[in-house]
Amino acid sequence: MSTNDTRLALSEVQGPLIDLLEKVGGRDGEMWLRGLNKFLRKENPWEKPETFKIIEIGTYKDVESLRKALEESGVQIGNWASDILNKTKLSKSKQSLDLVVRSVKELGFPNGAKLEDIYKAAKNQGLDLCPDEVGPQLRLQYSNQPNGEWLVIAMEPIKNSMGDLDLFFVRCHRGARWLDAQFSEPDDFWYAGNRFVFVRCK
Repeated sequence: MSTNDTRLALSEVQGPLIDLLEKVGGRDGEMWLRGLNKFLRKENPWEKPETFKIIEIGTYKDVESLRKALEESGVQIGNWASDILNKTKLSKSKQSLDLVVRSVKELGFPNGAKLEDIYKAAKNQGLDLCPDEVGPQLRLQYSNQPNGEWLVIAMEPIKNSMGDLDLFFVRCHRGARWLDAQFSEPDDFWYAGNRFVFVRCK
């Protein structure tokens, strides 16, 4: 081999390749595969998603006072959102949450995915589901939401009065700020462009 030849010997790469194959074939294989694909595209595979917004929860003693604050701030509350708001669990103490927005495509699904797979992929990226309270609190604390934006709250679905499972979402439609709800079972399909709000794991 020439002294100018920079090619690596098989013995030098065998160990890392075996390690990579074990990781891709392991429990967190999807995360490692996405990271590998990013690396091959010369992107940073471990780049942390930017913070979307930091909000506070635990600032209201009960749902009634939270609902009153929403109404007094001019928020429009959809029928199903109003329904599951009644069942929303509030934090007993004040705390700040670091929120991150990721599209289904950004989570590794360019053709869309089921809700349960979206949540699993987010977990592999260091993101967690939001407490129930994030939906109405984000609506209150996101007064400058761009017109036309539609964000789904990644959360454990709440059963509405009809027995169906709903997720909160916040949107701005024709200048009006809405808190609404979207029906979603774990195996429901979401398109690549749908955007979810997660909490960054601490």
